[in-house]
Amino acid sequence: MTSQPPSGPPAGPVPPPPGPGPDPRRPRGGARHGIALAVGAALVALVLAIVVVTSLRGDGRGGPAAPPSLGGTRAAAAHALASNVVLAPPDWGPGFGRADPYEFDPADEDVVLGNCEYGGRAARSGTLAAVQRVVLHPSSGLTGTSEVRVFTDDPTAKRYVAEVPDQIRRCPTQHGGKALYTGVHETPPPEVPGLEEVVAEEGSQVTADDGTGVDNRYLVLTGRTGRTVLRTSAVAGAGQEARIRRVATDALLEMQRRLGPEHAAARR
Repeated sequence: MTSQPPSGPPAGPVPPPPGPGPDPRRPRGGARHGIALAVGAALVALVLAIVVVTSLRGDGRGGPAAPPSLGGTRAAAAHALASNVVLAPPDWGPGFGRADPYEFDPADEDVVLGNCEYGGRAARSGTLAAVQRVVLHPSSGLTGTSEVRVFTDDPTAKRYVAEVPDQIRRCPTQHGGKALYTGVHETPPPEVPGLEEVVAEEGSQVTADDGTGVDNRYLVLTGRTGRTVLRTSAVAGAGQEARIRRVATDALLEMQRRLGPEHAAARR
């Protein structure tokens, strides 16, 4: 490595400063359509992986080496919980495999702007872990997404969930780039024992990310218990509405089942 004088330019390309709100050029990073490829997210994931490995390795004397901003061992425990609860392809049933891309760690948050444009943004302050995985059933074309977010406290998790119905009611039609969703509305959620609240969103996708016309249906379930938020979704073509609801609900039930003993340990 060669040193640079204090007044010299930094080595390598300099990324542009982040602008306000989500980058409209980046595909949505949440559960709705399950595809959220972003180079920036991959770079952040690499940085987080290094931090988590460092915190687990410690300083050679048994103490954690993570910076205070990540909560030290608390962040490592939250990440371990999220990684254990989020689903893999076999957990969805026969025929499911990894989508490409498959895992986002950390996963962006969904956001719907005032003009009803959706996008992704970095996880808010108070997020200890956010892991998302996307699966695909090739024969039926059904895409499933599971996501686990662990926050520092219950109020932060409550605020995250409270924003979901606000965005649904404000924007029954949403767009992101060339993709267009219509009929976005809140629907009665399933009963999931152990979750303190569940919000269900469904709607139709009429235009794909590349601008071509499609006829898809989707369901997104967002549930919370304490400071942990679970999210699942299923997307498939018209006529599979009953299967979409069953698959998304079964996935949420499985995540809550896994969270039971894991959640008690994480809160200690």
